[in-house]
Amino acid sequence: MTAPADRALLLLADLGEASARAHTEATLVPAVSAVLARHLPLRRLDLRRGAAAPGAPEIRRGAGGEAIAVFALRDAEGAVGCAAMELGEGAALDLSPALLEALGRLLAVALRQVQVLGRVAAIARRAQGEKRALKEELDRVALPREVVARGPAMRAIFLEMVPLVARQDTTVLVRGETGTGKEVIARRIHALSRRAERPFLAVNCGALPEGLVESALFGHERGAFTGAAARHLGTFERASGGTLLLDEIGELPRAAQAKLLRVLQEGEIERVGGEGAVRVSVRVIAATHRPLEAMVASGAFREDLYYRLQVFPIVVPPLRERPEDLEPLTRVIVEKVAASFGRRPPRVSAEAMARLRAHDWPGNVRELENVIERSMVMSTGDELILSAPLAAAPREAGRAMTYREAAQRCIEDALRASGGKIYGEDGAAAALGLKPTTLQSKMRKLGIRRVDGEKG
Repeated sequence: MTAPADRALLLLADLGEASARAHTEATLVPAVSAVLARHLPLRRLDLRRGAAAPGAPEIRRGAGGEAIAVFALRDAEGAVGCAAMELGEGAALDLSPALLEALGRLLAVALRQVQVLGRVAAIARRAQGEKRALKEELDRVALPREVVARGPAMRAIFLEMVPLVARQDTTVLVRGETGTGKEVIARRIHALSRRAERPFLAVNCGALPEGLVESALFGHERGAFTGAAARHLGTFERASGGTLLLDEIGELPRAAQAKLLRVLQEGEIERVGGEGAVRVSVRVIAATHRPLEAMVASGAFREDLYYRLQVFPIVVPPLRERPEDLEPLTRVIVEKVAASFGRRPPRVSAEAMARLRAHDWPGNVRELENVIERSMVMSTGDELILSAPLAAAPREAGRAMTYREAAQRCIEDALRASGGKIYGEDGAAAALGLKPTTLQSKMRKLGIRRVDGEKG
C-alpha cells in the first residue's frame, strides 16, 4: 500500500472517530475541521445541508488563486448537501475524486446521525416537559390521603389556590382558627413547589422564649450573649433553599417583626452578634388565628409587615362550617391512630357519628384528633366508643367572643380546674399545652391575677 493511500485511510479513520463523538451539527463542524486541518492545509470548511452539488467532485480556483474542493454529501440514502473546502498551499494528500467521494459519504452519514440525535433530544425534552406537566396535574387533582377536602371551600383551597401559589415564591398568609389545619396547607404548598426537595421547617412564634426570638430565627455568633458558646444557625439559614412556616406570626415581638420585614424585602438576615448580612433564599409562609388588622390598629403589629405578608391570603374555614368533611376526616384519623397503636381500626357506628356531628368543634380538627385518640385508648373492641364528653363551650347569644375574651376565659377555666396551680403535670400550663412562663406572660398581658395562695 502506498504512503498516500495510508495517509488517506488515516484521515478517514480520524474523521470517523471525531464525527462519532459529535452529537449536534454545532459540534460536528468544528470537530471535522480540526481533523481535516491536521491532514490538509485547510483554511475553511463549509457544509451546506440541502444544497445542490456537482455530479462529480471537482477542485476550483478561487479569486485569490486558492484551491477549493467541492464535492457532494451523499450516502446510500441519497444526497444530503454539499461541502466546500478552501485549501492553502502544500497539501500532503492527493485529493483525488475517489478520496473526495469517500469524504462526502462519511460526512453525509455524520450529518444524518446528528440530525437523528437532534430529533431524539427534542422528543426527550418534549416528553420530559409532558411528564412534568402531567405530574403537576396529578399532584393538583390527587390529594394526599391526609388531606380531606369534600366541601367547596376546602376544594377551592387545595385544588385551586394552593397549586397556583405553589408555583411561585410568593409569601402566603394562612389564616384560620386554631386547629383548622394551617400547617397542612403550608406543607402542601411546599410539596407542590420547586423547593419540594429542600427543607421544610415550621416554627411556632408564640412558643419561642421572649429573649431568644431573634436568636432562634436568625441565629447568633459565638459570644453574642451569655451562654452563646458556639455559632448557632437560626431557622432561616437552616431552611435556606426551602420553605419556612412562621406559625402564630401574631405573637412575634415588634423588634423581631422589623428584622423579619428586612428578610422578606432584602433576602438577608443578620445573626445576633454578627457584623455582616447573610444571604438566604427562603419561601416564607405565615399562619395566624389572631386578628392582625386589629393588632395593626393598636400598634401591636407592624403595618408594613402586615402588607408584606398579606400578598396571598388563604382563609381556612373552621370545622363546624365544613360538615361534609367530618365523616371522611374521622375515618382518616381513626386509621392513623390505629396504625400508631398497632391495631386494626375500630368501626365508627352511626350513633358515634351522630354525636360527632352534633358537636360544635371549637378546637376544630385538632380537637377531633384528640377526641378520637382518647376514645381509642378507652375502646378495646371493634367499635369506637366515644367516652369523652363532647359538650360545646357556652357562648353568649348573638355575639361571638373576641380573641381576648376567649383567651381570658380559657386561662381562667384552666386555673380554676387546677386550683390555681400553674406548674407541674396537673397545672394549668400543662392543661393548656403551654410552657408555664408563656402562660404567665399571657396572664400579665390579659390582666389575669394569680390565685391567692398559689405556690407554682
